[in-house]
Amino acid sequence: MRIGGAHDALSALLLAEAGFPAVWLSGFGLAAAQFAFPDINLVTMTESVEAARRAAAAVTVPVIVDADNGFGDACCVARAVREYGQAGVAGVCLEDNIFPKRCSLYATAPRELVSVREMCGKLEAARGGADPFGMFLIGRVESLIVGLGPEDAVARANAYAEAGADAILIHGRSFAPLREIALGRRVPRPLVLVPTLFPDVSLAEVQACGFAAVIFANQLLRATVCAARAMLGPLLRAGALTDVDRFLCTVADVNRLVGVPEDWDAAAGEPPKPASASGAACSQTDD
Repeated sequence: MRIGGAHDALSALLLAEAGFPAVWLSGFGLAAAQFAFPDINLVTMTESVEAARRAAAAVTVPVIVDADNGFGDACCVARAVREYGQAGVAGVCLEDNIFPKRCSLYATAPRELVSVREMCGKLEAARGGADPFGMFLIGRVESLIVGLGPEDAVARANAYAEAGADAILIHGRSFAPLREIALGRRVPRPLVLVPTLFPDVSLAEVQACGFAAVIFANQLLRATVCAARAMLGPLLRAGALTDVDRFLCTVADVNRLVGVPEDWDAAAGEPPKPASASGAACSQTDD
C-alpha cells in the first residue's frame, strides 16, 4: 500500500483525489505548513488533534496521524489517542524518541530514545485508547536513526508488537539494514517503510522484501514549496495575471475540490461535498 503524506485538509483531499488509499498526517508537514516550525514537539496535542479532525472530515479514506512521541507520558498518550479517535482518525503512530523529539531528518541533531519499558507502557496506554474506536496502532522504532543498530531495532520492534502495536515502522538512514530486517522475518507484525532518506531504492524491491506499506511522508509538502517558488517570482514581476496562468489551476477547480455547489438552491442546508477521488485534474487556464 502506498500512503500519501498530508499537511492539512486540502492536501489530504488532493491525495484522496489522486487515488491514495490512505493519508498520513505528517508531524513534520504539520509543523512546517501550519506553523512554520521545525519538527521538535512545538505543535501541541490540541493543535495536532484539530488538524487531524479537519483532515479526517475532508476525506473518506483512512487518516493515520503521526503523533510523534505522544505528547508526554503514558497518561498523555492515552488521552491523545482518545482525542484522535473522537476526531475520526483511523490510525495513530507513536515513536520512541524522548521529549522533546528531534525529527529523524535532522542529521546533526542530538537524540535519545526512551527505554523499551517506557515505550511499551505508552503503547499499552495507546491500545486502551484506540480500541473503543477500532483504531490502528503503529509503533515506530528509531534505533537505526540513533545508531543503536539492527539488533536493537528488532528487539524494540518485537517488544512494541507485544505491547499492542498492529504494525511496526522502523526508520532508517539507508535501506540495507531495513532490507535485512524485513527479509529475516524477525518482526511479527506488518512492516511500514518511510523511504525519504533513500529515494533511489525501487518500490519494486521494497515490495519484494515484504513491506506492507510505504509512506510518502513529505513529498507533497516539498512539491508545494517548489511549485509556489516557481510561481511567485513571475507573479512579483507580472505585467498581468495572465503571465502566471501556466502555473495555476482554475478557480473553478478549487471550487469543485472543496465542494462549492453548482446549484445553490438544491444544495441549501446541505454541507459542502468535496470532490471525490475521481475528480478532474487541474486545467491550465483561469476561470
